[in-house]
Amino acid sequence: MNDLAARFAEVEKRVRALAAENGHLRDRVRKLEEELDRASEGAREAETLRARKEQVRDRLKRLLRVLEAMETREKEKEKDLQGSEQGQSGAKE
Repeated sequence: MNDLAARFAEVEKRVRALAAENGHLRDRVRKLEEELDRASEGAREAETLRARKEQVRDRLKRLLRVLEAMETREKEKEKDLQGSEQGQSGAKE
């Protein structure tokens, strides 16, 4: 009978230890899930920033093309004006 009581006490002790460990593990899982949520949020923010960066880059490229086209037109106008001025001064001589 004594042997049975000792074995029962040992099992009871193990069950308490396992229950305590289970509680600690649940806390650890909860903390890890919170950490994962923060990391996921950070990843979403990083993706949003990457997308915004890409949008800004595309806008800058379009703006650069427009500015380059304006510059080309301006140079062409200057050439046309110089050509017409030279043609007029040559005609006057």
